[in-house]
Amino acid sequence: VESVPVETALPFRGDISSYLLFSSTVETESAVEIHPEISGLVEMVAVEEGDHVSFDDTLAMLDAEQAEIDDRERAMELRHLETGYKRTEEMFRRGLIAPQEHEDKLFQLEEARLRREKAHLALEHTVIRAPFAGIITTRQVQVGARVAPGAKLFDLVKIDDMIVRIYVPGRYLREVALEQKTEVASDFLPGMIFKGYVKRISPVVDPRSGTFKVTVGLHDRWEHLRPGIFVTVRVITDTHADTILLPKEAVVYDGGDRYIFVVQDSVAVKVKLNAGYENSRSIEALSGVLIETPIIVIGQNGLKDKARVTVVNTLPNSPTDQG
Repeated sequence: VESVPVETALPFRGDISSYLLFSSTVETESAVEIHPEISGLVEMVAVEEGDHVSFDDTLAMLDAEQAEIDDRERAMELRHLETGYKRTEEMFRRGLIAPQEHEDKLFQLEEARLRREKAHLALEHTVIRAPFAGIITTRQVQVGARVAPGAKLFDLVKIDDMIVRIYVPGRYLREVALEQKTEVASDFLPGMIFKGYVKRISPVVDPRSGTFKVTVGLHDRWEHLRPGIFVTVRVITDTHADTILLPKEAVVYDGGDRYIFVVQDSVAVKVKLNAGYENSRSIEALSGVLIETPIIVIGQNGLKDKARVTVVNTLPNSPTDQG
């Protein structure tokens, strides 16, 4: 009888988990729009989109000539009133002026101090600074443009605190806990898996959707992940350690059952699979499979039980990363 050429692989031991699967996008905990506090002419732009900035770095500068004049004017006014108030204080101490006049002079002095503080603050606001360390994602200002307090100049995001928000059906409320491990992957980054954890859990279930919000924290992976990128999130609910795993391509479906073919003395033996947890690459064999038994991974579709086979490949080493 002519034998069927097949390729095989060995079962291997490893860890595999059950999980809840969700789709979402990457966000950041801190994302702000930068606006000027005062109106003015843009004199200098110090950053571009994609630039990393530190806290209090200069992002842009407005023309400060008028603000400097106002600040000096208010400073002179304050010094003049302070000198005059010293004389008023001495005259009041001697009883030469009425208490009302003394109070009026003190009120004028305090008003001058507030005007000086306001002028000095306006001068400081001619320099636009970063409120925290992050990356400039949008620049919407040009040198020579006149801007007002409502105009957006930059978008700034904090890259070391990225998150993914997912909405979990209420029936899983008891299966999700703080610090629970998660895995994040994206079709834009094939083969890459990013580790995360459950950072926050909303205490309420939305009555309209029947879901509760879970915030998944990510470690700093700015070199790959970006805010806005579409991802899938696996919330790990349980893990079987050091269990027998099979390549998923070895599975044959027959009705509602799943089978594999093992090779024994050049004969393919059909074995019903008692499956446990599975992921995109591997499936757990709970019983009926020995670690040293070759499993057919190519050529098993359409194969008959007890058919003679010829193994045409060299068995690979056990995988080390099962995703």
